[in-house]
Amino acid sequence: MKWYTKLLVLIAIATLLFVIFGMGYLVNAKYKMNEYSVQLGAAFNAATYVNATETHTDAENAVIANYQGRSSVIVPENYKALQSYLRRDHAMPPFGGVDADDALHISICNQSHLYITGDKDGQGALIRFETAGKSFLMHVNGGDLWDKILTMALDGRSNMPNLPLP
Repeated sequence: MKWYTKLLVLIAIATLLFVIFGMGYLVNAKYKMNEYSVQLGAAFNAATYVNATETHTDAENAVIANYQGRSSVIVPENYKALQSYLRRDHAMPPFGGVDADDALHISICNQSHLYITGDKDGQGALIRFETAGKSFLMHVNGGDLWDKILTMALDGRSNMPNLPLP
């Protein structure tokens, strides 16, 4: 076999392997994205149930956001809006990581934890969600989404402000 025939065969094999592994990744990513949405909804639904009659401020019963020395209890009326931001155009990146020390940390009844860092342009955010022994890495995207997530987590809405913690 001549060298260019070997090169063509090698390119064909590499392309076939790339397509096979790419399809495997896409199927896995779709299942992870669906499970992320279900687990995120379940965590916030449990927090809604716990805080139905009274908004708790202790770590075991509240949804608490911490970022750069600021802490606040997210009131139940803001859960749906925050969930919407955390699901907006979400996708599972093949690589990446979130530095928990520099990230916005949202603790849901001290059972589930979200670590969120914004993109450099502020249009999206990278999220690591840990719950029930599982960990999900997702990227969300949208107009000024990082600022919206920060505002909703730390301040709330103007008609439903979050409770600041000392």
